[in-house]
Amino acid sequence: MRKSPSDRPFTNSKFLKPYTLKPTVFPPDFCLIVDTREQASPLFVQKPPKGLMVMRDTCKVGDYMVRSMENFSIEKKYYGDLFSYCTTEWEGKTKRKLEQMKSIISNGGWCGLLIDNRESDIFKWQEHTSIHPESVRGALNSIRMRYGVHVYFSPSKEHSMRFILDSAVKWYNIQHEL
Repeated sequence: MRKSPSDRPFTNSKFLKPYTLKPTVFPPDFCLIVDTREQASPLFVQKPPKGLMVMRDTCKVGDYMVRSMENFSIEKKYYGDLFSYCTTEWEGKTKRKLEQMKSIISNGGWCGLLIDNRESDIFKWQEHTSIHPESVRGALNSIRMRYGVHVYFSPSKEHSMRFILDSAVKWYNIQHEL
């Protein structure tokens, strides 16, 4: 009887260890703007990647943008502030930000919401709040469907940094193709 490919052990060593992604290549004049209110950016946890120019400034929308491009924005939410963002702040502060993001997207831009935690840690009962997990789930679905914002759950600072940089550099490169 012949063994299927999935029954055979891997013999090539490249399949036995995790793949290491290549570092992001930054265009020569690329500069990422980090909002001055963003205190715990994953870009500052360790030494920033080689070739990355970072400036701290006030972002009109979100916490990260690309210099000279007001059509790109990433809003970052930590575990603790996500719950109020999706519930008690929803009618005021959150909707105002989401309307600004929707306007960017409607005019051909791109916006993302980076949640600095695993999805499985967000969608469960929380010890210090009475907010129902379904309330957060519903709000995040509205953010995706009603406002068109890309939502990304990040399991680590490394993944957060990669999402920010990959999205920003790809957007920059797309805009410079035009």
